[in-house]
Amino acid sequence: MGGEIGMKRPSLAVTLVTYTYNDHALAAGLLAEAASWEGVPRECVVVDDGSAVPFAAPDAVPVPRVVRLSPNQGPARAKAAGIGAAGSRFVLSLDADIRLPPDWLVRCLPEAARPEVGIVATPIVNDAGEGLLADYQRLRYSLANGFSGDAQVAPAGVWLMRREVWQRHGFHDFAGRLHEDVLFSRTLRAAGLALRVLPGPPARQIRRLSRTTMARRGWTWQGPEFLEAAKANPIDPANALLVAVGRRMERHRAVNPAFVYYDCLYLAHALVEILTRAGYGDEAAALPAALAAILPEPRAGAYLLADLARLGHGNAPDESAGQAFPLAAALGQGLASLLPPDAGAALAAALPELAAEDAREDWDFSFYDGLPPGSK
Repeated sequence: MGGEIGMKRPSLAVTLVTYTYNDHALAAGLLAEAASWEGVPRECVVVDDGSAVPFAAPDAVPVPRVVRLSPNQGPARAKAAGIGAAGSRFVLSLDADIRLPPDWLVRCLPEAARPEVGIVATPIVNDAGEGLLADYQRLRYSLANGFSGDAQVAPAGVWLMRREVWQRHGFHDFAGRLHEDVLFSRTLRAAGLALRVLPGPPARQIRRLSRTTMARRGWTWQGPEFLEAAKANPIDPANALLVAVGRRMERHRAVNPAFVYYDCLYLAHALVEILTRAGYGDEAAALPAALAAILPEPRAGAYLLADLARLGHGNAPDESAGQAFPLAAALGQGLASLLPPDAGAALAAALPELAAEDAREDWDFSFYDGLPPGSK
Protein backbone atom coordinates (compact mmCIF):
# COMPACT_ATOMS: atom_id res chain seq x y z
CA MET A 1 0.00 0.00 0.00
CA GLY A 2 2.76 2.47 0.90
CA GLY A 3 4.50 1.84 -2.42
CA GLU A 4 1.28 2.57 -4.31
CA ILE A 5 0.85 5.85 -2.46
CA GLY A 6 4.44 6.77 -3.23
CA MET A 7 3.91 6.12 -6.92
CA LYS A 8 0.81 8.28 -6.97
CA ARG A 9 2.53 11.15 -5.17
CA PRO A 10 6.08 11.37 -6.47
CA SER A 11 8.60 13.88 -5.21
CA LEU A 12 9.13 16.28 -8.11
CA ALA A 13 12.16 18.36 -9.09
CA VAL A 14 10.18 21.50 -8.28
CA THR A 15 10.73 24.33 -5.82
CA LEU A 16 7.47 25.77 -4.52
CA VAL A 17 7.92 29.48 -3.81
CA THR A 18 5.29 31.52 -2.01
CA TYR A 19 5.12 34.89 -0.30
CA THR A 20 3.64 36.27 2.90
CA TYR A 21 3.11 39.78 4.22
CA ASN A 22 1.06 39.75 7.41
CA ASP A 23 -1.05 36.90 6.00
CA HIS A 24 0.72 33.87 7.45
CA ALA A 25 -2.41 31.73 7.71
CA LEU A 26 -2.83 31.83 3.94
CA ALA A 27 0.79 30.82 3.37
CA ALA A 28 0.59 28.02 5.93
CA GLY A 29 -2.63 26.81 4.33
CA LEU A 30 -0.97 26.67 0.94
CA LEU A 31 1.92 24.60 2.32
CA ALA A 32 -0.50 22.19 3.97
CA GLU A 33 -2.46 21.78 0.76
CA ALA A 34 0.68 21.27 -1.32
CA ALA A 35 1.49 18.21 0.77
CA SER A 36 -1.64 16.56 -0.65
CA TRP A 37 -0.95 17.27 -4.32
CA GLU A 38 -0.51 14.31 -6.64
CA GLY A 39 3.10 15.39 -7.12
CA VAL A 40 4.95 16.94 -4.16
CA PRO A 41 7.56 19.70 -4.61
CA ARG A 42 11.01 18.65 -3.47
CA GLU A 43 11.85 22.08 -2.03
CA CYS A 44 9.83 24.93 -0.54
CA VAL A 45 10.79 28.60 -0.13
CA VAL A 46 8.65 31.15 1.74
CA VAL A 47 9.49 34.82 1.31
CA ASP A 48 8.40 36.86 4.33
CA ASP A 49 8.17 40.33 2.85
CA GLY A 50 8.57 42.43 5.97
CA SER A 51 5.69 41.08 8.07
CA ALA A 52 5.16 42.73 11.45
CA VAL A 53 5.50 39.28 13.05
CA PRO A 54 8.04 37.07 11.27
CA PHE A 55 6.70 33.97 9.55
CA ALA A 56 7.39 30.77 11.50
CA ALA A 57 7.79 27.79 9.21
CA PRO A 58 5.25 25.06 10.01
CA ASP A 59 6.18 21.45 10.60
CA ALA A 60 6.01 20.29 7.00
CA VAL A 61 7.83 18.10 4.50
CA PRO A 62 9.83 19.44 2.84
CA VAL A 63 10.83 21.84 5.61
CA PRO A 64 10.19 25.36 4.25
CA ARG A 65 13.18 27.65 3.90
CA VAL A 66 12.23 31.19 4.94
CA VAL A 67 13.75 34.21 3.20
CA ARG A 68 12.96 37.39 5.14
CA LEU A 69 12.98 40.84 3.57
CA SER A 70 12.88 44.00 5.66
CA PRO A 71 11.28 46.42 5.26
CA ASN A 72 8.48 45.35 2.96
CA GLN A 73 9.71 45.36 -0.64
CA GLY A 74 6.50 44.66 -2.56
CA PRO A 75 5.42 41.70 -4.69
CA ALA A 76 7.89 42.21 -7.54
CA ARG A 77 10.99 42.17 -5.36
CA ALA A 78 9.60 39.40 -3.19
CA LYS A 79 9.15 37.26 -6.29
CA ALA A 80 12.65 38.05 -7.49
CA ALA A 81 14.09 37.04 -4.11
CA GLY A 82 12.06 33.85 -3.84
CA ILE A 83 12.44 32.56 -7.38
CA GLY A 84 16.12 33.44 -7.28
CA ALA A 85 16.53 31.28 -4.17
CA ALA A 86 15.05 28.19 -5.83
CA GLY A 87 17.37 25.25 -6.33
CA SER A 88 15.31 22.77 -8.35
CA ARG A 89 15.06 22.33 -12.10
CA PHE A 90 11.53 23.77 -12.04
CA VAL A 91 10.04 26.63 -10.04
CA LEU A 92 6.37 26.96 -9.10
CA SER A 93 5.68 30.49 -7.86
CA LEU A 94 2.32 30.82 -6.12
CA ASP A 95 0.76 33.70 -4.24
CA ALA A 96 -0.24 32.59 -0.74
CA ASP A 97 -3.96 32.90 -1.49
CA ILE A 98 -3.85 30.57 -4.52
CA ARG A 99 -5.18 27.03 -4.34
CA LEU A 100 -4.48 24.61 -7.19
CA PRO A 101 -6.31 21.44 -8.26
CA PRO A 102 -4.42 18.44 -6.80
CA ASP A 103 -3.28 17.22 -10.23
CA TRP A 104 -2.30 20.62 -11.63
CA LEU A 105 1.44 20.32 -11.10
CA VAL A 106 1.85 16.81 -12.52
CA ARG A 107 -0.42 17.70 -15.41
CA CYS A 108 1.41 20.90 -16.32
CA LEU A 109 5.02 19.93 -15.62
CA PRO A 110 5.61 18.23 -19.01
CA GLU A 111 4.47 21.40 -20.77
CA ALA A 112 6.86 23.52 -18.69
CA ALA A 113 9.70 21.26 -19.81
CA ARG A 114 9.16 22.11 -23.48
CA PRO A 115 11.98 24.40 -24.68
CA GLU A 116 9.63 26.79 -26.48
CA VAL A 117 7.59 27.45 -23.31
CA GLY A 118 8.58 30.20 -20.89
CA ILE A 119 5.78 29.91 -18.34
CA VAL A 120 2.85 27.62 -17.77
CA ALA A 121 0.05 29.61 -16.15
CA THR A 122 -3.61 29.04 -15.43
CA PRO A 123 -6.91 30.88 -15.20
CA ILE A 124 -7.52 32.18 -11.67
CA VAL A 125 -11.07 32.28 -10.35
CA ASN A 126 -11.76 34.52 -7.38
CA ASP A 127 -13.32 32.30 -4.72
CA ALA A 128 -13.72 34.41 -1.58
CA GLY A 129 -16.82 32.66 -0.27
CA GLU A 130 -20.48 33.62 -0.44
CA GLY A 131 -22.37 36.89 -0.58
CA LEU A 132 -22.78 39.87 -2.89
CA LEU A 133 -19.19 41.08 -2.55
CA ALA A 134 -17.74 37.62 -3.21
CA ASP A 135 -19.97 37.27 -6.26
CA TYR A 136 -18.83 40.66 -7.54
CA GLN A 137 -15.17 39.81 -7.03
CA ARG A 138 -15.65 36.49 -8.82
CA LEU A 139 -17.11 38.31 -11.80
CA ARG A 140 -14.77 41.29 -11.82
CA TYR A 141 -11.41 39.96 -10.67
CA SER A 142 -11.19 36.41 -11.98
CA LEU A 143 -8.38 36.20 -14.53
CA ALA A 144 -8.46 34.46 -17.92
CA ASN A 145 -11.43 32.37 -16.83
CA GLY A 146 -12.25 29.86 -19.57
CA PHE A 147 -9.13 30.71 -21.60
CA SER A 148 -6.54 28.22 -22.83
CA GLY A 149 -3.72 28.64 -25.31
CA ASP A 150 -0.88 31.15 -25.57
CA ALA A 151 -1.48 34.26 -23.48
CA GLN A 152 -0.15 37.79 -23.79
CA VAL A 153 0.31 38.09 -20.02
CA ALA A 154 0.79 35.32 -17.46
CA PRO A 155 -0.92 36.46 -14.22
CA ALA A 156 1.65 36.60 -11.44
CA GLY A 157 -0.39 34.50 -9.01
CA VAL A 158 0.65 31.23 -10.71
CA TRP A 159 3.90 30.72 -12.61
CA LEU A 160 5.47 27.36 -13.42
CA MET A 161 8.79 27.55 -15.26
CA ARG A 162 12.18 26.00 -15.72
CA ARG A 163 14.72 27.61 -13.42
CA GLU A 164 16.93 28.41 -16.40
CA VAL A 165 14.12 30.56 -17.83
CA TRP A 166 14.32 32.73 -14.74
CA GLN A 167 18.10 32.78 -14.73
CA ARG A 168 18.19 34.05 -18.32
CA HIS A 169 15.16 36.32 -18.45
CA GLY A 170 14.09 37.15 -14.90
CA PHE A 171 13.48 40.71 -13.65
CA HIS A 172 16.45 40.55 -11.29
CA ASP A 173 17.01 44.33 -11.12
CA PHE A 174 13.43 45.56 -11.54
CA ALA A 175 12.95 48.49 -9.15
CA GLY A 176 9.15 48.62 -9.16
CA ARG A 177 6.88 47.11 -6.52
CA LEU A 178 4.13 45.99 -8.90
CA HIS A 179 3.35 45.04 -12.52
CA GLU A 180 6.07 42.41 -12.64
CA ASP A 181 3.76 40.08 -14.55
CA VAL A 182 3.47 42.52 -17.45
CA LEU A 183 7.24 43.07 -17.54
CA PHE A 184 8.15 39.37 -17.31
CA SER A 185 5.54 38.35 -19.86
CA ARG A 186 6.77 40.95 -22.33
CA THR A 187 10.38 39.86 -21.81
CA LEU A 188 9.59 36.19 -22.40
CA ARG A 189 7.51 36.84 -25.50
CA ALA A 190 10.30 39.02 -26.90
CA ALA A 191 12.64 36.06 -26.39
CA GLY A 192 10.30 33.84 -28.40
CA LEU A 193 8.99 31.92 -25.40
CA ALA A 194 5.31 31.06 -25.02
CA LEU A 195 3.10 31.84 -22.04
CA ARG A 196 1.04 28.67 -22.06
CA VAL A 197 -2.34 28.22 -20.39
CA LEU A 198 -3.51 24.62 -20.45
CA PRO A 199 -7.17 23.57 -20.41
CA GLY A 200 -8.50 22.14 -17.17
CA PRO A 201 -9.86 23.32 -13.82
CA PRO A 202 -8.64 26.81 -12.84
CA ALA A 203 -6.78 27.90 -9.74
CA ARG A 204 -8.80 29.54 -6.97
CA GLN A 205 -7.88 32.80 -5.24
CA ILE A 206 -9.34 32.64 -1.74
CA ARG A 207 -8.28 35.92 -0.11
CA ARG A 208 -11.26 37.70 1.45
CA LEU A 209 -11.05 41.40 0.60
CA SER A 210 -13.27 44.10 2.04
CA ARG A 211 -15.01 46.34 -0.47
CA THR A 212 -12.65 49.25 0.25
CA THR A 213 -9.60 47.05 -0.25
CA MET A 214 -11.17 45.77 -3.46
CA ALA A 215 -11.58 49.34 -4.73
CA ARG A 216 -7.99 50.16 -3.80
CA ARG A 217 -6.77 46.99 -5.51
CA GLY A 218 -8.60 47.73 -8.74
CA TRP A 219 -7.34 51.30 -8.91
CA THR A 220 -3.77 50.29 -8.08
CA TRP A 221 -3.72 48.19 -11.24
CA GLN A 222 -5.89 50.31 -13.52
CA GLY A 223 -5.11 53.82 -12.35
CA PRO A 224 -1.51 54.65 -13.34
CA GLU A 225 -2.30 55.76 -16.91
CA PHE A 226 -5.26 57.85 -15.75
CA LEU A 227 -3.16 59.46 -13.03
CA GLU A 228 -0.31 60.22 -15.41
CA ALA A 229 -2.72 61.95 -17.78
CA ALA A 230 -4.26 63.88 -14.87
CA LYS A 231 -1.01 65.77 -14.30
CA ALA A 232 -1.76 67.83 -17.40
CA ASN A 233 -5.54 68.06 -17.15
CA PRO A 234 -7.98 66.03 -15.03
CA ILE A 235 -10.93 66.46 -17.40
CA ASP A 236 -9.89 64.00 -20.10
CA PRO A 237 -8.96 61.08 -17.79
CA ALA A 238 -12.06 61.70 -15.68
CA ASN A 239 -14.28 61.54 -18.76
CA ALA A 240 -12.49 58.42 -20.00
CA LEU A 241 -13.01 56.80 -16.62
CA LEU A 242 -16.72 57.65 -16.64
CA VAL A 243 -17.10 55.99 -20.03
CA ALA A 244 -15.19 52.89 -18.92
CA VAL A 245 -17.13 52.50 -15.68
CA GLY A 246 -20.40 53.09 -17.51
CA ARG A 247 -19.68 50.11 -19.72
CA ARG A 248 -18.73 48.09 -16.67
CA MET A 249 -22.02 48.97 -14.98
CA GLU A 250 -23.97 47.73 -17.99
CA ARG A 251 -22.20 44.38 -17.97
CA HIS A 252 -22.52 43.96 -14.21
CA ARG A 253 -26.19 44.96 -14.15
CA ALA A 254 -26.97 42.02 -16.43
CA VAL A 255 -25.62 39.70 -13.72
CA ASN A 256 -26.87 41.42 -10.56
CA PRO A 257 -28.20 45.01 -10.43
CA ALA A 258 -27.04 45.35 -6.81
CA PHE A 259 -23.42 45.32 -8.02
CA VAL A 260 -23.95 49.00 -8.86
CA TYR A 261 -22.84 50.07 -5.36
CA TYR A 262 -19.38 48.56 -5.80
CA ASP A 263 -19.04 50.19 -9.21
CA CYS A 264 -19.99 53.55 -7.70
CA LEU A 265 -17.45 53.11 -4.92
CA TYR A 266 -14.67 52.29 -7.37
CA LEU A 267 -15.59 55.25 -9.57
CA ALA A 268 -15.75 57.66 -6.63
CA HIS A 269 -12.38 56.54 -5.27
CA ALA A 270 -10.79 56.84 -8.71
CA LEU A 271 -12.23 60.28 -9.44
CA VAL A 272 -11.02 61.67 -6.11
CA GLU A 273 -7.56 60.25 -6.85
CA ILE A 274 -7.55 61.90 -10.29
CA LEU A 275 -8.48 65.31 -8.91
CA THR A 276 -5.92 64.98 -6.13
CA ARG A 277 -3.14 64.05 -8.56
CA ALA A 278 -4.07 67.02 -10.75
CA GLY A 279 -3.71 69.40 -7.81
CA TYR A 280 -7.43 70.16 -7.46
CA GLY A 281 -7.43 69.61 -3.71
CA ASP A 282 -10.57 71.61 -2.88
CA GLU A 283 -12.59 69.95 -5.64
CA ALA A 284 -11.31 66.53 -4.54
CA ALA A 285 -12.39 67.22 -0.96
CA ALA A 286 -15.85 68.29 -2.13
CA LEU A 287 -16.33 65.35 -4.48
CA PRO A 288 -17.38 62.62 -1.98
CA ALA A 289 -20.39 64.62 -0.83
CA ALA A 290 -21.26 65.58 -4.40
CA LEU A 291 -21.25 61.95 -5.53
CA ALA A 292 -23.07 60.65 -2.46
CA ALA A 293 -25.85 63.19 -3.00
CA ILE A 294 -26.41 61.84 -6.52
CA LEU A 295 -27.26 58.32 -5.36
CA PRO A 296 -31.05 57.87 -5.34
CA GLU A 297 -30.89 55.79 -2.15
CA PRO A 298 -29.73 58.11 0.70
CA ARG A 299 -28.56 55.22 2.87
CA ALA A 300 -26.28 54.08 0.06
CA GLY A 301 -24.94 57.64 -0.08
CA ALA A 302 -24.08 57.39 3.62
CA TYR A 303 -22.23 54.14 3.01
CA LEU A 304 -20.35 55.77 0.14
CA LEU A 305 -19.19 58.65 2.34
CA ALA A 306 -18.05 56.24 5.06
CA ASP A 307 -16.22 54.00 2.59
CA LEU A 308 -14.47 56.93 0.95
CA ALA A 309 -13.37 58.13 4.38
CA ARG A 310 -11.85 54.67 5.00
CA LEU A 311 -10.02 55.10 1.70
CA GLY A 312 -8.57 58.37 2.96
CA HIS A 313 -11.02 60.72 1.25
CA GLY A 314 -12.68 62.84 3.90
CA ASN A 315 -15.38 65.43 3.36
CA ALA A 316 -14.65 69.05 2.52
CA PRO A 317 -13.67 71.16 5.57
CA ASP A 318 -16.38 73.18 7.28
CA GLU A 319 -14.95 76.49 6.08
CA SER A 320 -15.73 75.46 2.49
CA ALA A 321 -19.49 75.37 3.18
CA GLY A 322 -21.36 77.48 0.67
CA GLN A 323 -18.50 77.53 -1.81
CA ALA A 324 -19.12 76.38 -5.37
CA PHE A 325 -17.15 73.45 -6.68
CA PRO A 326 -18.18 73.24 -10.34
CA LEU A 327 -15.91 70.36 -11.27
CA ALA A 328 -17.17 68.20 -8.40
CA ALA A 329 -20.73 69.06 -9.39
CA ALA A 330 -20.04 68.17 -13.02
CA LEU A 331 -18.57 64.82 -12.06
CA GLY A 332 -21.60 64.19 -9.89
CA GLN A 333 -23.78 64.73 -12.94
CA GLY A 334 -21.49 62.38 -14.83
CA LEU A 335 -22.23 59.67 -12.28
CA ALA A 336 -25.95 60.44 -12.50
CA SER A 337 -25.84 59.88 -16.26
CA LEU A 338 -24.47 56.36 -15.72
CA LEU A 339 -27.02 55.16 -13.18
CA PRO A 340 -29.75 52.89 -14.57
CA PRO A 341 -33.44 53.71 -14.02
CA ASP A 342 -33.69 51.10 -11.27
CA ALA A 343 -30.60 52.32 -9.40
CA GLY A 344 -32.59 53.23 -6.29
CA ALA A 345 -34.02 49.73 -5.94
CA ALA A 346 -30.67 48.14 -6.81
CA LEU A 347 -28.85 50.17 -4.16
CA ALA A 348 -31.55 49.35 -1.61
CA ALA A 349 -31.06 45.66 -2.38
CA ALA A 350 -27.35 46.03 -1.65
CA LEU A 351 -27.85 47.60 1.80
CA PRO A 352 -28.27 44.37 3.83
CA GLU A 353 -25.13 43.00 2.22
CA LEU A 354 -23.16 46.15 3.01
CA ALA A 355 -24.29 45.98 6.62
CA ALA A 356 -23.27 42.33 6.85
CA GLU A 357 -19.86 43.15 5.39
CA ASP A 358 -19.31 45.87 7.99
CA ALA A 359 -20.13 43.40 10.76
CA ARG A 360 -17.52 40.89 9.57
CA GLU A 361 -14.11 40.63 11.19
CA ASP A 362 -12.55 37.91 9.04
CA TRP A 363 -11.17 39.98 6.16
CA ASP A 364 -7.70 38.92 5.12
CA PHE A 365 -4.83 41.38 5.16
CA SER A 366 -3.86 42.69 1.75
CA PHE A 367 -0.68 44.49 0.80
CA TYR A 368 -2.85 46.93 -1.17
CA ASP A 369 -3.89 48.42 2.17
CA GLY A 370 -0.28 49.21 3.00
CA LEU A 371 0.85 50.63 -0.33
CA PRO A 372 2.32 54.12 -0.22
CA PRO A 373 0.64 56.67 -2.52
CA GLY A 374 1.75 56.45 -6.14
CA SER A 375 3.21 52.95 -5.89
CA LYS A 376 4.14 51.38 -9.20
